[in-house]
Amino acid sequence: DQPRSRGLGDVYKRQEENYEEEIADEYNFEKSIFLGTNFQLGIPLGKFGENIDYTGWGFGGNVMWKFKKDVPVYGGIDFSFQNYDFKAITEVTFDFEEYETKTKNSIVLSHVQIRFYPEVDFFLHPYVEGMIGVKSLLTRTILTDKTDGADDQINSQFENSDFALSLGGAIGFEIPISKKYLFLDVRCSYLKGNSGEYYVRKEDDSVFLNPIDVFEIKNSATDLLVPQIGIKFLIGFGNKNDEEYYDENDSYDEEEY
Repeated sequence: DQPRSRGLGDVYKRQEENYEEEIADEYNFEKSIFLGTNFQLGIPLGKFGENIDYTGWGFGGNVMWKFKKDVPVYGGIDFSFQNYDFKAITEVTFDFEEYETKTKNSIVLSHVQIRFYPEVDFFLHPYVEGMIGVKSLLTRTILTDKTDGADDQINSQFENSDFALSLGGAIGFEIPISKKYLFLDVRCSYLKGNSGEYYVRKEDDSVFLNPIDVFEIKNSATDLLVPQIGIKFLIGFGNKNDEEYYDENDSYDEEEY
């Protein structure tokens, strides 16, 4: 009986050590939020894509929090900025001063998001998401002093700005990079938008005095496909002590040993 008792004791000790390591890998904050940042493309679809023959690019970010402790549903706010087509001209004065006038088109995306993680036993963490918000369609002309390598903005004005309601969803997956604190996030969103006004490049853009002259106003639905890749990391508040965390997560039955 004595060797058997020692064997059971060793098994219990190993189980306890493994459990302690498992607990150490889990974040044990009373409250936590997730912050994300990403690089993304903006692919116009439908009539929007026919008018804008250009794939936008930009950067975004979001903040998310869990609605309920034991439910894999998160809410958050998603924000991004995308550049599209632009036209720039440079002028040099008799005093050899150099000025650039640039007209550029961009879209600002702002959405509220609801994300659900289905339970899967896999290293990838897939999710589905619903989104609702607005697309801000902007065209701006900027005058910049480029003399001797300077990049000083002199003047800026909005040529046009319009808003379109945006509604859609996303699918994606996350891969843990550093325990439970850092994740690679890959996502693709489809965002259907109602009609809005925006500038597009004219078919004949060879004759112009100012950069805005190569663009014209169009109006259509604003459907958009947004593939992206980024990282998500955890920020925790109110770290629990070990004793409290063990009490809440203890699943071992000592009577078995």
